[in-house]
Amino acid sequence: MSGETALPGMAYGPGVRIVSVPFARAEALRRELHAQGVIDRSVRMTKREGHVLIPLKGEPAVDLQAFGATIRDVSPLEPRPRKRDPLEELRQRLEAVGVPWDAAPKKWERIGEVLVLRIAEAGRPYEGKIARAFADVLRAETVVEDVSGIRGVFRTPEVRVLLGSRTETVHVEGGVRYKLDVARVMFSSGNLAERVSLAKLVRPGDVVVDLFAGIGYFTLPIAVRSRARTIHACELNPVSFQYLLENLRLNRVTNVEPHLGDCRMVAPRGVADVVLMGHFSARDYLDVAFECLRGTGTVIYHELCPKEQFPGEPVRRFSAAARSRWYDVESARTRIVKSYAPGIVHAVVESRVRRRPKELSTKVHVG
Repeated sequence: MSGETALPGMAYGPGVRIVSVPFARAEALRRELHAQGVIDRSVRMTKREGHVLIPLKGEPAVDLQAFGATIRDVSPLEPRPRKRDPLEELRQRLEAVGVPWDAAPKKWERIGEVLVLRIAEAGRPYEGKIARAFADVLRAETVVEDVSGIRGVFRTPEVRVLLGSRTETVHVEGGVRYKLDVARVMFSSGNLAERVSLAKLVRPGDVVVDLFAGIGYFTLPIAVRSRARTIHACELNPVSFQYLLENLRLNRVTNVEPHLGDCRMVAPRGVADVVLMGHFSARDYLDVAFECLRGTGTVIYHELCPKEQFPGEPVRRFSAAARSRWYDVESARTRIVKSYAPGIVHAVVESRVRRRPKELSTKVHVG
């Protein structure tokens, strides 16, 4: 490298090996080096005198002259801070107050400013200390224990407050705000990918019917992220329905028509391009879903299924219901949202269906 001119104000010598590249070409070169895996992520990239210094951990296989870049050794750069490890922080905090690590929860669910934990029997004598440590490390206002999951037709949670008092919170996810009370209505943060992906299925001008809207789990992302003409949101639980109304205002959406009551009674018929069935009792309402369609459309059907029966049984169940309502299944895609319990999965069938012509339906029915 003899003959190269040092950048002004830069001290060279033993330390960090870097690529020095003019700022205008730095991002393009960074992408090349990242793809090759030769960037040293333990050291910060630094800007100096119109150049960007990219730290290296290997030799780059790229024409540096094309980027106006050179390789140099510089005095040590600022190290990149280690990524915070909340589990390690929790371990240290709990052991400092006499809580055995084996007795502490290793998982949690954060909903807004509320943490939801499950306390094992070994952790019962320490639950107050556990709650305090989790609140401090994870910076939460309230900590509750999930006592028995979700119960009943209203999908009501059973929780016990361990620390704090306010169980109402606003959970922000994918740019959507959900206001709820974790002691009164359910929310599963583990379904994020499912919620986000639904908006991509809705075409501009589509009419959507959400048969089990809750506080807006699926309705809100579609209303915020798609160009649906109308979303009919049906909800039986009056508490969830009130939060649904509040969340529509909170997210400033105007294309949702909320309906309070059993979807069998309040869902509009013959209007939908897309029907959402995000409830584990959805199989009992498949007839309603087909009645809501305008003739051709997509049904997103959820159910709990033994893992060994996936995907065959959910598809068979859905297809049989479609045939009974004179619909043909044109396509059916399946996916597992998550594991629900040992041997049980939360399964989804996303199906495109088309109603048979009336004369063909009559002919098949008679035969």
